[in-house]
Amino acid sequence: MFYFTIIGTDDNPVYEAEFTTAKSSFRPDIKELNPYIVHSALDIMEYLQWQRQPNLEVNTNTGGFLRSRHTMQENSYLGKIDSFYGLVVSGFLTYGNIKFIMVHGNGVVDDPTTKTFYYEVYELYLKTLMNPFYKVNDPISNPTFDSKVRVLAKKLFT
Repeated sequence: MFYFTIIGTDDNPVYEAEFTTAKSSFRPDIKELNPYIVHSALDIMEYLQWQRQPNLEVNTNTGGFLRSRHTMQENSYLGKIDSFYGLVVSGFLTYGNIKFIMVHGNGVVDDPTTKTFYYEVYELYLKTLMNPFYKVNDPISNPTFDSKVRVLAKKLFT
């Protein structure tokens, strides 16, 4: 069981989906907390994004401007960023500051599988951005996008 969401640059939810099976689903009391768990993970993602880099030169004239942790060699997969009552939260940060966050209901993050999922969804998201009628931070209501994300999740996580 997984709860996946895409958060826009204004910290607004752009897309959300829950992937469950007949055998496993979130308990009702935890299910309603998923958006709050994701919201609390945003602060951690922003901290990781803007943390100081020990190998980068920091300009002290500007008060120690915090630099983005992303360089040309780094990818955007952050891995496990938080946990909450046995649930694990993983994150992916795009270069456009869009955040992908997933709550893993089984308490374990399978890094290669989760990383593949994030990159595949990121490719789908980029294709959505190329649509001239879509604006960044608007909710994604395209049923094709939703079905492709769900098929991908079913293929990778079951």
